[in-house]
Amino acid sequence: MINIIDNSSSNSNLRYPDLATAIKDVCQQWCQKNGYSEPFYRNGELWAFPPNGVIPVKIKDVMDFQDSKLIWIGRVSLFILPDGSVAKGK
Repeated sequence: MINIIDNSSSNSNLRYPDLATAIKDVCQQWCQKNGYSEPFYRNGELWAFPPNGVIPVKIKDVMDFQDSKLIWIGRVSLFILPDGSVAKGK
């Protein structure tokens, strides 16, 4: 199991069956929080429609490190960004 800790809330402590599910959920949470909709993959990158927008944007172009989630896999910890990439620790 993968343990997810939400940086914005110390009370959040979620478990996921695999990394792909965790990435999907981190992306979906970010989209909901920021008003983006319909996230999808294009050429291996996550895209979504901005609030009131009709042209999708790459999520990596509109996010920052503060949007990351700390994920534990066994003894290893990673920061996952909403676009599914892995970031360096703080």
